[in-house]
Amino acid sequence: MKILPAIFIVIVGNVVAAQSVQLPVSTTDSKIIWTGTKVVGYHQGTIKLKEGFVKLQNQKLIGGYFIIDMRSIVSTDIPDTDSIPKMKLESHLKSEDFFDVRQYSVAKFEIKEIRSYPDQPAKYFVLGDLTIKGITNQLKIEIEPSTQSDKLFIAQADIRFDRQMWGVAYKGLKDELVHDEVKLNVIIKAR
Repeated sequence: MKILPAIFIVIVGNVVAAQSVQLPVSTTDSKIIWTGTKVVGYHQGTIKLKEGFVKLQNQKLIGGYFIIDMRSIVSTDIPDTDSIPKMKLESHLKSEDFFDVRQYSVAKFEIKEIRSYPDQPAKYFVLGDLTIKGITNQLKIEIEPSTQSDKLFIAQADIRFDRQMWGVAYKGLKDELVHDEVKLNVIIKAR
């Protein structure tokens, strides 16, 4: 009869150890840097996270989602002192030609599946749904955490996507001068 309490402690202990924690993303400490290239040159800037969380179990990433505030998109490669070209680019990115932020103020990435690399267990291969302009497509990305605990999660990801798959395009020669691949360098901090 003394075996039963010991079994109960082991079972309860395993359940407690297997519980997951959900950490909210710090929107002030997280950062998204976008890069778009064209036939001659490139543009770069930032977009802010609106909200999100990461889900961890045994100090390993198991899920999460991120809401991106598309109205916050700005250019950082054009100096503030050059206000007219900067304003033109930012207005164009926010217009119907690109992200149409009036109608689609947010984008979302939701993690669907996570695998660790066999030779690099701290690095993740992630399959998720990226929604931009109301269009959802699956995207494969790599996430490399530098800190994983029940209280703090810090990770970096390089995301590349074809803007045409999300309807981020407009008719005309000017669109053909802009390359389809958009790069996002994402730094996530959740606590």
